[in-house]
Amino acid sequence: MHKTYRIGESSVHVLKGVNLRVVPGEVVGIMGPSGSGKSTLLNIISTLDFADEGYVEVLENEISPSKFTDNELAIFRRKHIGIIFQSHNLMPEMTAFENVYFALLLKGYSSKRAKKRAEEVLEVLEITSDKMHKNIQLLSGGERQRVAVARALAMDAEIFICDEPTAELDKRNAINLISIMSNLAFTGKTFIVATHDERLMPFFTSVYKLEDGVLNLVKKEV
Repeated sequence: MHKTYRIGESSVHVLKGVNLRVVPGEVVGIMGPSGSGKSTLLNIISTLDFADEGYVEVLENEISPSKFTDNELAIFRRKHIGIIFQSHNLMPEMTAFENVYFALLLKGYSSKRAKKRAEEVLEVLEITSDKMHKNIQLLSGGERQRVAVARALAMDAEIFICDEPTAELDKRNAINLISIMSNLAFTGKTFIVATHDERLMPFFTSVYKLEDGVLNLVKKEV
């Protein structure tokens, strides 16, 4: 898989023949310096972007502009893929609870089921009832990150794409989060995590390093 960005008259070859195969139940770490292409790789896997060359398949579906319209891709993501953005991408005018609750309504949950599911997942991520109904802007960066994680996990997707999910979390919350991911992986969920966080390394079933557009395997559990 290759990806090149054009900036004016110049171009940047971000991904240079990347090969990656992930199976259900894996927790995959993608390490690498800032600007190495980790977010680009995640965007392509999560169907937010397309490769310029190569073949990309997600859940036995070829991901290319010729196979999906933008609307079809949006429906595919909503149904199958949970995304945890580094920038949170939360609705600033909503509470923590509403950010999770309304995402579940869009997925097709009933109001009663969405309320129960949102509360359950927020509590697991230690967003207590007194903070659950506060405006998201009144929460700390780490709390907002946990709300973003809760929103993704609540969707009960098959694949979770995580871009620096522990960047604003202390050690206890970071380990709690990756432990939750590991437990969900035992049920067949799949996690692909771009991170600089060395604390997560023991929890990954495989680790890759992306540098200068090339992806190399660092660790693989047998």
